[in-house]
Amino acid sequence: METHAFFLRPDMELGGRDRQPREGEGPNGELNEPLRTLAEEAGLTMRRSPHTPYTVPALEATEHAKQNGLEIPFHHAVYRAYWERGEDIEQVSVLKAAAVEVGLDADKLEEALSQQTHTGTVQQQYQEALSHGINGIPAFTIGKYLFTGAHPYEFFKQVIDKVIEENEAEGQ
Repeated sequence: METHAFFLRPDMELGGRDRQPREGEGPNGELNEPLRTLAEEAGLTMRRSPHTPYTVPALEATEHAKQNGLEIPFHHAVYRAYWERGEDIEQVSVLKAAAVEVGLDADKLEEALSQQTHTGTVQQQYQEALSHGINGIPAFTIGKYLFTGAHPYEFFKQVIDKVIEENEAEGQ
């Protein structure tokens, strides 16, 4: 599996912005339907924060973790910080805590962020996604198939089975 950065809200400015609850959301940020049920079925804890963060630092930090072999654990730690604890993932202190949680050197992460070491890579990944027609997340490619959005396990299995079948028919 290979992941790439994507600016879900490319117009978001430094500091993020406060958000208004959506219809059907619970008092503590509980999701509205059908997202609430989908998250529960997937075993995910998801509560909407009253603040939408500027996510570029988190994307750059994730690229740093990727370069150090800890991308997926770091991504999960940042997920928990934002969706479970409601922390502001724009803040370097939150990203450093996620780094410590997964065994990534937090001081080197902070240095990479302050020097914008991964800014160009993150921007290039976003532009590449746009050039492929990707306009949302998550986005997946399996074989020649590209699709976006959350899907149940069975959907992925069907796509993978189809790709295997096509590869066998082509003698690969």
